Amino acid sequence: MKVSNSGGRARALVVVSIALGVSACTVPKALQTPIERSTYREILERQAEGVGIEDETLKELPPMTAADYERLGDTYLMQNKLGLANVKYVKALELDPTAWRVQYKLGVLLLKQNVPQQALLNFNAIVAVDSMNARGHEGRGRALLAMGQHEEAEKALRTALDLDSGLWKAHETMGVLCDALGRFPEAIDSYHMALKIQPNEPSVLNNLGVAYYLSKDYGRAIPTFERALTVTPAAERARVYNNLGRAYAKKGSYPRAYEAFRKGSDTATAYNNLGMIYLEDGRTKQAASCFQKAIHASPTYYAEATENLRSAQAGLFDPEDGPMRVAAACP
Repeated sequence: MKVSNSGGRARALVVVSIALGVSACTVPKALQTPIERSTYREILERQAEGVGIEDETLKELPPMTAADYERLGDTYLMQNKLGLANVKYVKALELDPTAWRVQYKLGVLLLKQNVPQQALLNFNAIVAVDSMNARGHEGRGRALLAMGQHEEAEKALRTALDLDSGLWKAHETMGVLCDALGRFPEAIDSYHMALKIQPNEPSVLNNLGVAYYLSKDYGRAIPTFERALTVTPAAERARVYNNLGRAYAKKGSYPRAYEAFRKGSDTATAYNNLGMIYLEDGRTKQAASCFQKAIHASPTYYAEATENLRSAQAGLFDPEDGPMRVAAACP
């Protein structure tokens, strides 16, 4: 239900435009006119992989630098090609081990790849060189949280925020940590601090909605999830719709809950999710009705709904009268 911060949802890094970076006297004539970025990137890639370049005028390109590899890594990260981005960042660090920003980017990438132990090594390397590097401490906090080391994660995040209170990601991660520990008021405060810095960040808005939901403040959770939907990319809205559906259901607005679930998935999943809410609330008749509708919508795919229906029907059984009739109460 929450945005993972191990991965979570790290913001994509801005791609720095590629420049040739050599003097005009050393640039072949063919390169003195602008080259499409994609073409230049392809040339750089071919150079990096040791692939021959047929055009004689392009063979004089300078060797790849650490900055070139970093830019390629940024490009691949933007495209969500994590493996390729990893390779380029590692190469950049081989050429320039002092580039802490590359070290940080690689750590964030490793969090996205769900290997926080490896990410922690990168962030530790940053603070080992500069103990006042706030980003390094923020990264340590994120990795430690993903590893379940809550106490150490909190220490790292507090250090990061003491050094730089403007790190919205550190505030958000502190909120996720407080949620995990049941400290919901603190979580809400942390998310609000993050939003003061990054007002329209989808992950922060979703997580704030979750904190309200966990606090049983559904009246605030609903508009927060609705606001999150306005800034969340279409391909990533399913989780937010699911959270919105749960909030509507807990508030008693079951038809709206169903609509939210359906927008985030399909008819069968929507009925199954609503049925689970009914079951959690002890409304077994309505739950069974929803599970039946889920099975009808997708009888071969939705084995899960069948199992949930059995659970609901078991709760409906009366030893004297036999199974009770299921009321068609689901929207």
